[in-house]
Amino acid sequence: MALAAGVAIAGPCGLARADGGTGSGAVASSSSDATAASPTQSGSTALNPAASGLETLGGAPPFGSAVRLGNVGTLSNAPGSGAFGSGSGGLGGGAAPAPFLTIVPSIGASEQFVTGGNYGGNGRNGHEFVTSINPGLLINGATPRTTFTLDYNPSIQFYSNQPQSNGINQSLDGVIDATLLPRSLTVEARAYATDQATSGGLSPGGTSIYNNNNTTLTQSYSVTPSFNDVFRLGTLNLFYSAQYTRQSGASAYLPGANQPYFRSNNLFAQTEAGSFTTIPFFQRFDDTPSFSATEDDGTGVLSGAHQYFIADKLRYALTPYVVLSASGGYEDIAYSGIPPTLIRDATWSIGTTIRFPEGGVLKARYQHMYGFNSPYIRFDYQLTARTTLAASYSEVLSTQQQGVGLGVASSSVNSVGLPVGGLSGQPVLLTNQSLSVQSGLTKNKQLSASLTTQFARDVVSVSFQAYQDTLVATSPGLAGFSQKSASISLSESHELSERLNALFYLNYGRTSSPALGASTTSTYGASAALTYRVSPTLYANTQISVTNQGYNSFGGGGVGYSGYGNNGVETIFTVGIQKTF
Repeated sequence: MALAAGVAIAGPCGLARADGGTGSGAVASSSSDATAASPTQSGSTALNPAASGLETLGGAPPFGSAVRLGNVGTLSNAPGSGAFGSGSGGLGGGAAPAPFLTIVPSIGASEQFVTGGNYGGNGRNGHEFVTSINPGLLINGATPRTTFTLDYNPSIQFYSNQPQSNGINQSLDGVIDATLLPRSLTVEARAYATDQATSGGLSPGGTSIYNNNNTTLTQSYSVTPSFNDVFRLGTLNLFYSAQYTRQSGASAYLPGANQPYFRSNNLFAQTEAGSFTTIPFFQRFDDTPSFSATEDDGTGVLSGAHQYFIADKLRYALTPYVVLSASGGYEDIAYSGIPPTLIRDATWSIGTTIRFPEGGVLKARYQHMYGFNSPYIRFDYQLTARTTLAASYSEVLSTQQQGVGLGVASSSVNSVGLPVGGLSGQPVLLTNQSLSVQSGLTKNKQLSASLTTQFARDVVSVSFQAYQDTLVATSPGLAGFSQKSASISLSESHELSERLNALFYLNYGRTSSPALGASTTSTYGASAALTYRVSPTLYANTQISVTNQGYNSFGGGGVGYSGYGNNGVETIFTVGIQKTF
């Protein structure tokens, strides 16, 4: 299994109704929307006090530079297959799928020739050869009450000149969605694992090779049962979520620092939440009292932390497509750290939800939450039958561990093993490799936007993402720093023939931090790949990618380690094959 850069995801681009409404003049009797930004490494997913469940944004699709060849075309005959297939939806119901089970084991191999960068620059004669063995397993299944998807694609890598870098890169995505009681009780289990560069400075999608001293293995697992029932006076929603998230790897230091800014950490979080949405009053009003309580048992700032919310939201249906809302409540938030963080404050928000008859939704509000005022915007719109526009903006108080854990818990996995938004069905970025991995508490701002167009043989996407993490508190014994990044990318997938696909990817970004010795750096990448289906079960591909690796002053693992700094431009030539069974 070789690596394919910039895979543009093909498949239907229809958008789900965000509020489950019927389009009638009355306010739909559904639970209140949650505040959540696209679940990325920056810790941008959090529970709204008005939330009765988890929600993800249909924001910018993360067309990264390290997308695996993986399972292209392996499920063309399976129900719900395709890049946006319904093999594993979110917590929602819908028609029961026809029973099926598809198990696709695979084995692949690739050879990479690396010049420049961290490996080629340090290798013998200025280059390096990396041999990868890629076993894989993709399982899709469905019964009348259960759907599940598991995609496991580790990469076992051998370096010819630097054997100390030999290792295994992990890649796991899995989801089980079970309905225990029709229309009332569901359970979803979610698993996720990936490797990422500790020091960041890459395009958001990452790269295909990592230095062992500069690699963080991020894992997250969650179980979320939820219950809802309709009573005479309204709809009751209850849910519980247990999440375990771990980030492990070598400690990372800034140059000359005695304390690391990253050390292996873990988090176990439990969330209980509920809401009751009344029947419409006077045909146009409804009311939703709600609560949310999260207890954290983790390391650093998450030791003994908690986030408690209560709120009451009133909604008014101005028209069949425009709903106005206002809410008020109270929050109790506590984090350990230096300095300790304690927020006990009133919360409020005013906003609107607009549903477009042609497809799409706009949610906008201004709120006081996490102790500060901020806007929240989510916009998904079907411009044409072929073109989808998505944009989002949010500000939250969180840690990266919380962001990953809640992002994983609130996303789903489609039938080819890609993480997708639970409501939108579009790919989501669960770890963002433009930022360094840290353990502190930060105020996160995130803006994303994407435009995706499908033609008969092409899928073209333009994506913009901007992140800003402002340090609020550090974990005891650890350093920390603020950081921000912005990037724009262009991705295209072109079907040259029935058997041959071409993949193109371009990215440019800037990353900066006021940390000692860190300066603003530019990152860029470009790649082109060809994937050829030799037979129904055998694929071959070739690829060339050119990137620079930024954060010239940011360290990776160990005191004095220079990360990717001053190693110039990296070029990787890849050839590979994959056999499915």
